[in-house]
Order: sequence, then structure tokens, then C-alpha cells
Amino acid sequence: MHNNQSKSKYVLWLVCLIALTGFPMKASADVPYRTFTEDSYGRTIMTQSAYSPVGVIAQEIPIVNDKGEVEYSSLQRPQDLFIADNDDIYIADTDNNRIVHLSEDGEFIRAITVPESPLNQPQGVFVTDNGDIFIADTGNKRVVHLDKNAKLLKEIGRPESRFINESFVYEPTNMVIDKRGFIYVVSKGSYHGIIQFTPEGKFDQFFGTNKTEVTVMDVIRRQFYSKEQLSRQVRLLPVTIRNIDIDQQGFIYTVSGSKTEQVKKLNIRGENIWKKMSFNDRLFSLATVETDEKIEKQLTDVSLDQNGNVTIIDKSRNIVSQYDANGTMLFYWSGRSALGNSLVGLTAAPVAVETNSNKRLYILDEALNLIQVYEPTEFGATVHEAYRLMQEGKYAEGEQYWDKVLKLNAHFSPAYKGIAEAAYSRGEYERARDLFKLAGDGEGYSDSFWQIRLQWFQKNFSTLANGAIIAGLLLWLYLKLKKRLNFRIMPEAKKLNKRTWFQQLKHVFYILKHPIDGFGDLRYLNRGGYISAFIILILTVIMLLVKSFYTSFTYNPVPVYAKGSTYMLTIFLAVWFSWVICNYLVGSIKQGEARFKDVFVGSCYSLFPVVLFGIPLALISNIFTLSEASIYSSIEVGMLLWSGLLFFWNIQALQNYGVGETVLNITLTVITMTIMWVLVFILIGLTSEFGNFVYTIYQEVSM
Repeated sequence: MHNNQSKSKYVLWLVCLIALTGFPMKASADVPYRTFTEDSYGRTIMTQSAYSPVGVIAQEIPIVNDKGEVEYSSLQRPQDLFIADNDDIYIADTDNNRIVHLSEDGEFIRAITVPESPLNQPQGVFVTDNGDIFIADTGNKRVVHLDKNAKLLKEIGRPESRFINESFVYEPTNMVIDKRGFIYVVSKGSYHGIIQFTPEGKFDQFFGTNKTEVTVMDVIRRQFYSKEQLSRQVRLLPVTIRNIDIDQQGFIYTVSGSKTEQVKKLNIRGENIWKKMSFNDRLFSLATVETDEKIEKQLTDVSLDQNGNVTIIDKSRNIVSQYDANGTMLFYWSGRSALGNSLVGLTAAPVAVETNSNKRLYILDEALNLIQVYEPTEFGATVHEAYRLMQEGKYAEGEQYWDKVLKLNAHFSPAYKGIAEAAYSRGEYERARDLFKLAGDGEGYSDSFWQIRLQWFQKNFSTLANGAIIAGLLLWLYLKLKKRLNFRIMPEAKKLNKRTWFQQLKHVFYILKHPIDGFGDLRYLNRGGYISAFIILILTVIMLLVKSFYTSFTYNPVPVYAKGSTYMLTIFLAVWFSWVICNYLVGSIKQGEARFKDVFVGSCYSLFPVVLFGIPLALISNIFTLSEASIYSSIEVGMLLWSGLLFFWNIQALQNYGVGETVLNITLTVITMTIMWVLVFILIGLTSEFGNFVYTIYQEVSM
């Protein structure tokens, strides 16, 4: 009995040890939201929390009344948040008509109300390096300039210019000030862009205006509507800018509801240097994390930290997303707080975000009337430091941080890129190539392979040169001997050449040189057959497989799991056979002369340029880098264009059509294919529903 108890005790200790070592506790277990990131292939993956909530501030603001007594009040629909260089916090407490000044820890310092000219619904606040305070006094339609003691220095009212008409609405909601003292004001509902004032408060220009977004329907209306009809349409105007921020270098950042310019980084001339950034599309497509409900985005603020990381908040979808200075996604998370039952770290309606010098993140919530405070976790801080060192070119120093990141999360693919950069800088090109492939970085993979190829050529140049000379001599000798001895075709080759399908297969080379005559011979001289056509079709399938599995990662940067052949071949064969069937039916209706065999064989023969160049192109891509991308693309486009022209000439010759009739035949074939597949999908859906109905009846009867 004692031995059994001892064994049970040892088993229990062993289970506990395995649980502790094999299944480590997550640092984010107490965080009330889930954090996600994207790998190099655009897949959303869950990761450890980058920030953890540490508390809330500004829930109760102590105010001393006229009797010297302390009374507590809460924020009322606050709209903006600003953190000064000394980490003091300024809040635009909109419905209380004041600016609340707090310390870094949330201790109340003062309430700014400007008694000599009271504030009315202020929605923005900005503090300069010397302590001057600028307030977007929305209700009074002005920008107020105060000194560090909150003494009124200047009011900046409606801009005056002959370029601004009377209908212009001036209701400042936020502003930033650059190092020169120029003031950039965002006005509610203004589609003109940011209003730029001189340091003296005079209007200078409109700055960073969004582009007008035109849809396809707008273009169609403009083409077919009369002037009277167009005059009744809603005028197309640029999307308004919602919020603004500025970094230490003077670049201005804006957020808006635009689909193409949600986040912009503007230089001193108002040019968007982020117009080619891909994260705008990701911001637009990010779905809510906790629910599948489709909610329209509403970006409300953008903030920059000391490392240039960009933090963006989406009020309607309650998403906080963070990107590095190059637009690479770091993290995003979402957690909606229920009003009246809020948790630390969960927001209900975030409207402003800021980061202080200690890298703490502050998010202002207009519904909960408080500020949520977050600090980086070990994982988040390590990722930030690794990115900072990589952006500064300190790859060796950053490698240790990336190693630590991988220990915390082996699926965080940017870490592999960071380590690859370090290996590349040390000249370890083969290791860098393999790591770039793990990271999904085709460009880095190409650069590493270029160095490997260069070293190989330098090492083997003499051997290659001697081999080329010997090959040239052997070719010259072969041609001389062939001419002198008059080599004849082998008997086996003669037998093969007599076979019908081989003769038909050889005809495809004649088609490449003389397409119209060659396709005509398929119909009238019976130069084509099913066997040769099927051979070319099978070779096309082989080409697709070779292209998918053996094209270099440089030109096909997809993960191994995405190289499946079943889906690709199913799509190709389905489209192919539907083309043949629909083209034959359309030709029969439109007085074409081709038989089904002619259409099938001719369409197969038209694929031959793809077979002829596709397989060699996939193989030689493994010795190409991105430096030869123009050669690779030219060959690929050329073979597709050649195959497309053969399809055109095939229809023209076999159906005995003119050019216009051929174009009409192709158009009707595509339309017929579309209708056929719509009907197929409807039939599949109805069949599935009918099957479910029958099964449901069976279950009811059985019960």
C-alpha cells in the first residue's frame, strides 16, 4: 500500500513538472483582450500582449470651489489628449469647457478655463517645447494661444484670404505647431485640408488636402448624364481630415476616412510620402477581433513615439493598431468595454492616443470619461528595441533582441528577417538566404542569392571559361563531321517519325511560324488529333506544377503550404474545358465552321508557347535574382501574349471568321462561360439545400 502511494506521489510530481516546463504560463493571461499581428504572408496570428493595462487616470478631477472646499468632478465627453516633453498630461475636457492638466501619474495640477475669455467646447490641445499652450476652442471658432501660466496671448480666428469664400466653415478641432512656429489647424467638416497659419496667426495656405475619391459609377454618370442631371448630383469632395500629429523631424501625420489615404505622412511641402505604403489597405480591411460583425471604420487619432512607431485608434471598431516607421505592422488588439461594467484596459469609444517618454501608452475614452494607461510587456518592449536597432542599421546589436523575441514567440516572422539582416551584414549569405525565406522576404532572399552567385562565379570563373571554349570547339567539330560524313536519321527515329500522332505533334511547330495556315490545316488537312492534343494539355499541367513547386522563392515568395496543386489544377481544367465547350456552342450558333474536335485540338495547340517557355523559365528562375526581373517578366509576358494571339488566330482560321467576328466570338464565349458557372454554382447550392432537406426529413421520421 505504501509503495502504491509513493508511486502515485512520484507520478503526480512528474505531471506537475511536465506541466510547468512543457506548457509555460503566458505573460498576457490577465490581459482582458487578445493581441494579433501579421506574418510575412499576410496571415493574422495571435501573439503575446505587446501592452498590458496598468490602470486608469482622470476618473475624478479635484476642483477647489469658491469656499476653499475640494469637490470632485469627472470628465465630460473629452476629445483630445496631449503629453508634453516633461510627461505632463493635458486633456481637452470638452463639455466642461476646460483643459485639465495632470502629472504623469494622473495627479491633478490645474484646470485651464481662460477666465478673461472663457472656453466653449474645446476639442484640441497642444503644448510647445517652451510650455506655450494652444487650444482648439471649437465652440468659439478660434485657436487660443496661452503662455505656460495660462495667460491669454493671442486668438487666431477665421482665416482671411481672397481664396476663401463666405461659405467656408471654420470650427477648429485640433492643431499642431512645428519648430518654426507655424500652426496647422484641422477644422471640422473642411474638405480643403489643413489650414496653415504663420507664427503671427495669418493665413498662409491649405496643406495636405485629401484627393477626391471617384467611383466607377461616378465616371459612368459623367459620361452619360446631361449637365442638368449632373448639377442635381451630390458634388464630389475630398474626404475631411479627422486628426493630426507631428514628430520631432517636423513630419505631419493625419488620419481620415479616406479609403486610399487613411494615414498620411506629410513633408514640409504637403506631399504624402506614405502614399505607396501598404498599411493603409490593412487598416481598411482589419476586422473586429471579438466579433464577425461588419462595422465601418472610424479612425480618430494617430500618435508617434520616440522610435517613430505609429499608433492608430479606430473608435467604431475599437481597434488599437501599431506600425513601425516603415509601415510594417507590429501589433493590433481590440477589447470593447460595456458601459457601466468597464474593465481596466478595455475601451468603449477611444478618441485620442499618446505615448510618453517612458513608452507608456495613454488612450482617452470619451464614453467612459477617463484615460486607460498601458505599458509595454517584456515581449512588446523587446520587439520595439529590436526594430529601433534595425532601423538604425545596428543589425548585430539587434540580433540578440530578435533571438529573445523568437524564444517568446517562434511564429513572429519579422524576427527572422532581423536575424537575416545581421547574418547578411556579417557576410553569412547562405544563412541569410535561408532566414529571409523563413521571414517571407523575397527581396532579401534575392540579395543574399546574388552575393552567393557572385562568389560562385568568382571561384569557378576559370573552369567556366575553359568549359565554354571546349564546348565551342566540340560544336565546331560536330558540324564539320556532320557535313563531311552526311549523318542520317536513325532507323528508330524514322519509325517514330512515321507515326500519325507524332506527325501531328510536330505540326505545332509549323503553327508557331505560320499560325493562320497551320490552324487551317487542322481543319482541312486533318493535321491534328486527340492524342497529340492531350499530350500538349498534359504538358501544360506539368508546366503549372513545375512553375508552382520549382520557381525560385525570389519570383514566387509563397509559403510551402500555399503550393498545393489540387486547387490550381482544378481551376485550370474547369476553365479550360468550359472554354472549349462554350466556344464550340457559340461558334455553332454564330455560323462557325469548326467541329468540336477542331475547337478542342486547336485550343490545346494554342497552349504550346506556355509549355515551350514555361518549364525552362521556372527552372532558370533559380539562377536569377531581382536584378534580372525585367528579363523574367518579359519572357513570361511574351509567352502569355503569344499564346493569347494563337487563341485568336485559332478561332479566326477554324471558324472562318473575320477579325470583328473573332472578337465577338471571344466576347460571347466569356459571357457564356460566366453564365454557365453561375448556373453551376446555383445548381450546387440547390442540390446541397435539397440534400439537407431530405436528411432533415429522415431525422424527423427516424425520431
